[in-house]
Amino acid sequence: MLYASDFLPSIGGREVVVHHLARCFQDLGHNVRVLGPRGWRHRHLQRFPYPVHVWPGLQGLFPETTALAHLWFDATIYGCDIIHAHSTYPSGYIAARFKTFRDVPLVITPHGEDIHVVPEIGFGQRLDPVQRPKIDYALQKAALVTAISKGVEQSLLNANVDPAKIRQVPNGVDVERFETPQSLNVREWLKLPSDARIIVTIGNYHPRKGHEVLLRAMAAVVKSEPRARLVIIGIGTEALLPLIRDLKLDQYVTLTGRLDIPITGATQGDSSRGQTQPDYVAAILKSSDMYVSAGTFEGTEGLSLAVLEALACGLPIVATRISGNVDIIKDGQNGLLVQPSVPEPLAEQMLRLLNDQGLRVQLAENARVTGRGYQWREIALQYLEVYREVLENKK
Repeated sequence: MLYASDFLPSIGGREVVVHHLARCFQDLGHNVRVLGPRGWRHRHLQRFPYPVHVWPGLQGLFPETTALAHLWFDATIYGCDIIHAHSTYPSGYIAARFKTFRDVPLVITPHGEDIHVVPEIGFGQRLDPVQRPKIDYALQKAALVTAISKGVEQSLLNANVDPAKIRQVPNGVDVERFETPQSLNVREWLKLPSDARIIVTIGNYHPRKGHEVLLRAMAAVVKSEPRARLVIIGIGTEALLPLIRDLKLDQYVTLTGRLDIPITGATQGDSSRGQTQPDYVAAILKSSDMYVSAGTFEGTEGLSLAVLEALACGLPIVATRISGNVDIIKDGQNGLLVQPSVPEPLAEQMLRLLNDQGLRVQLAENARVTGRGYQWREIALQYLEVYREVLENKK
């Protein structure tokens, strides 16, 4: 059982991870289901190649008790040998409480905000005095806890998790999706000049993502390279419009808002809702000159799926030297690392890439090789080894 509090079509790293693990487990011959996502009304048209069981959600007077009851009924009716909770709270906590009734082995995968703590920007669920003891309880009850990056591992250690319980398993990437040719003319669709030098970043708006730092860096970039254009993909980025106007970047920055992604193996119950639309995200990545990941503080990222996608596309990357990024970006090999929260070095390395075709080609080739090493099937096999270890220890 893959247990999560939200799922597709909601777009986020955790949701994408759960989908690809379920798909790969099923392809490998295992009996798998996803449990937990609320909102049947929003999901009943989506058809997945594996079962998705929807629960009422963390609503009402006793949300945790409601969730626990649903987990109990589902596990009793359908059975399970192992529960893999994605996030420490609420999923991990509910699954940990379930162990009071049935001793089903529990694996927990934190995805970032539920384990990292960055007081400077109020980031991290463990800053909440109500959630913190629940998260600690979940981690204590888990048989094993996986870390998607060294930064997550350090945060687990800071939360007093026994090092012997931690296993390193990274996120993955749908490599085939990014090797598929795209027919969309991105420059025409986004109304960009035909000679635009496209710089792209992906992330829903949050101060930790460093959008503001990237915009200030972009203001310096366009002074030297007026063909440069920044495309920001993500929800809530309209919050950046005042700064874009202040920096006089109106003609240089495009905010796409949310872009739906194709879900491998999924279909729509209503054919009118469209399996025919282009893969906009993949098309933009494949049409870009570089990808930028401008996260601002150590501990604000788990392991970015967007960075993995950029690598799979063979995009040279400029990334800040923070947790997650440093796990997969090797400075000067498949990307360039810069100091976080400061626009000047970011702008300098962006211009360096724009001006040095040889460096771009070298980094792009190495990036593609790196991306291929994170194919979802390989990541799923690593998780299966974690499950086997847990089940062997239970005997």
